[in-house]
Amino acid sequence: MPVKLNETLVKKALADVEAKAKAYDLIDAACPGLLLRVGPKGARFAYKYETGHKTYRLTFGSPEQIRLSDARLIASDARRRLTNGLGRPDERWLIAKLRDMGKLPPRPPKREPDPAEIERVQDILRSGEWTWEEARAAYLAEVARVRRADTHTDYRKMLHMPELSIFEGKRVRRITIEDLATIVYVVHASGRERHAEHLASVLRPMWTFLSLHGNKKLSGVETGMSMLKAPERTPGDKPRANGKVPGEYFASAQEIGYTLAVARCGVLEPSLGVALELMVLTGQRRRPIASAEVADFCDFAEQPGWGVWSMRPIHRKTAAKRGDKTLHCIPLPPELWRRLRVQIERAGDSRFLFPQVRPRRAGASADGHLSPAAINHRLLDMGVRASPHDLRRGLSSLCQTALRILPATVELILDHNEGVPTDNVLERHYTMDRRLDLKVPVMEAWSAFAYRQADTEAAKLPSIETLGTELARRRRERELAGKGKRAKPGPAEGGEDSKPEEALAA
Repeated sequence: MPVKLNETLVKKALADVEAKAKAYDLIDAACPGLLLRVGPKGARFAYKYETGHKTYRLTFGSPEQIRLSDARLIASDARRRLTNGLGRPDERWLIAKLRDMGKLPPRPPKREPDPAEIERVQDILRSGEWTWEEARAAYLAEVARVRRADTHTDYRKMLHMPELSIFEGKRVRRITIEDLATIVYVVHASGRERHAEHLASVLRPMWTFLSLHGNKKLSGVETGMSMLKAPERTPGDKPRANGKVPGEYFASAQEIGYTLAVARCGVLEPSLGVALELMVLTGQRRRPIASAEVADFCDFAEQPGWGVWSMRPIHRKTAAKRGDKTLHCIPLPPELWRRLRVQIERAGDSRFLFPQVRPRRAGASADGHLSPAAINHRLLDMGVRASPHDLRRGLSSLCQTALRILPATVELILDHNEGVPTDNVLERHYTMDRRLDLKVPVMEAWSAFAYRQADTEAAKLPSIETLGTELARRRRERELAGKGKRAKPGPAEGGEDSKPEEALAA
């Protein structure tokens, strides 16, 4: 029942609050709509009104902050606002009213918004959105699911480049194409032009992944980065540190023979020696060699003494991505097949032909395979100027120039599509021809040629002990050079008391 509020009732209400009395409302008969709500948590003046078939309460404040006369003034103005159709009295109107009455400090002068503060507030409102590290982990998990293991390794290395560390802790929603382009340009300006192109080619699909409908709520990224590109390359061929122009160096017959001779002489770790021999004689890339699986090798029933390597799409460049399910089969000559059969026994229970000696890092799977980089490192230690791809080019060139084998026939060995266009429907869906009868003559002629070169170079090699010492010295120099240090030669390594050693072929 309404009562006329006075200071006595207000004081009693405050006393009831202190005593934790039962909650009640005092409706002011002198000012319609004004009431004093009393409860254990405090006393509050409020204005109750109805509009649009809905009931609203506008709370003013405690009697300790607002006097009864001020509460009646506010309630009267609120009722007048409703009567004149000026709008509903809400919290915003109340704040302005209290400022006019001096109950609240005046509105602070308008200032330019602080970008950092805006970002902080947005981060609070959009909590849970991915940071750079979270987005990177999610994308790499997707790459591991749909792409080859080597692709995942490559992308992981690129996305952990030191230049990208400035994004750590930052929401990917706030990373712009200008931010990414700046990093790409910095890498390009450092002389790593091909590296800059590769970085852009990794960041573009990452942002496409982040902008997918299923990921937008987590990433906050609305669009991809299709326009992200590296600057154009500097005109002209840029030689590498070793003086080679990329794509223009072909391994000579002497280099191929020397590589085979060292691989077969026993100075290298046995598995690595066989891996090098398999790479030289088949002309395959280093990654399929390193990740070759035992199940892919078998006897060649139609060619006694020979073996067959049936390379699945997962071990071939872009094959799995294109949906190519055909096998690339390479016949293995008897001498090579004998060495591989010994290696299969050496692999034991591992599914890989060349098992990893030890995990590269803590927590890594013990059932790994040989690192592709180990092949490059051994070639450097041997003093071979040719890279694995240069050896591949050497096979192609020598088969045509020295053995006069037609290019289309060489393609049967080197080209995973064996000279057939990738969009050939007949080949991909209606043909199952391994063409081994056409490949055997090529492998027979090439292996005989390569082994002759190896026999010639083997006669020039120093003793195993001397050769092992030289390889160990070069390995230490290479590893120390990577750390910015310089090896100190000992008596047997070119120091003051050392004797001249027989030069190794290079």
